[in-house]
Amino acid sequence: MNSIINRIASRRVTFYSTLLIQSRKFSSNQIKKKEPVPQTKSTLRRFWKHVSVQSNPDTQTYEILLDKRPLKTPEGSKLAIPHSKKHLALLIAGEWEAQNNVLKQHSLPLTSLVSIANVIDKEVNSKQEVITRLLKYLDTDAICYQESYPDSLVELQQKHWLPILDWVQKTYNIEINITTGISGIRQPENTRNKLKDIIERFDSLKLSGFERATMLSKSFLIGLALVERKLSVEEASKASSIETISQTLRWGKLEAHDVENEDIRRQLGSVACAVMF
Repeated sequence: MNSIINRIASRRVTFYSTLLIQSRKFSSNQIKKKEPVPQTKSTLRRFWKHVSVQSNPDTQTYEILLDKRPLKTPEGSKLAIPHSKKHLALLIAGEWEAQNNVLKQHSLPLTSLVSIANVIDKEVNSKQEVITRLLKYLDTDAICYQESYPDSLVELQQKHWLPILDWVQKTYNIEINITTGISGIRQPENTRNKLKDIIERFDSLKLSGFERATMLSKSFLIGLALVERKLSVEEASKASSIETISQTLRWGKLEAHDVENEDIRRQLGSVACAVMF
């Protein structure tokens, strides 16, 4: 009987890990499609009592244990956090300890980031596929498409976007094209090649965080500035939300804006926790 219970619990640990990736709204193409898992209220309930962190000396990683059973990725591998990131392992354990009766997927952003990083490490060509996809954001980068009206929005662009553009051009000796028109633009090939060389040197965890920041902000350059520590989480959040800020200044605050801004800060905060220490 004990062996049957153990197998059921082990499958549940893997299943909850799978839900994190399948529910992720950032770069769903990064992970190979899985068979759909029935999602009922009973399958989303907490089944574990204790959460702990265990060091694995063989792999030089930390593992998260739910009732002494390791949390796993969708592929069935143990969720692995680098030994240099002990703080990250503790924060992930905190995410799972904080779950109440029903699993809240949105409150597990660090678990999701590490799961994706683990997949990037294991799947052939996954890293290059992510890089290729991210480079496409250069030509549609939000901060390269600026407005000339209203004045409040123009001021916010100058305050939050121009410093990022100045930083990336001076730091990497590249040119960034911007426009106030409606036609699409393309960044210089030299710019594209230099930025590609930079992100190719990112490890899987930093690349995973960069991907999240880029897709959330709709800006390659905001994402880069965050993971390269040019921007704080609050600065990156404001740079990602200047249209909302401008609308609030003109028309007043809406509850939907508060919810959206809080989600942006939480997700960008998970990136900072994963890559900045």
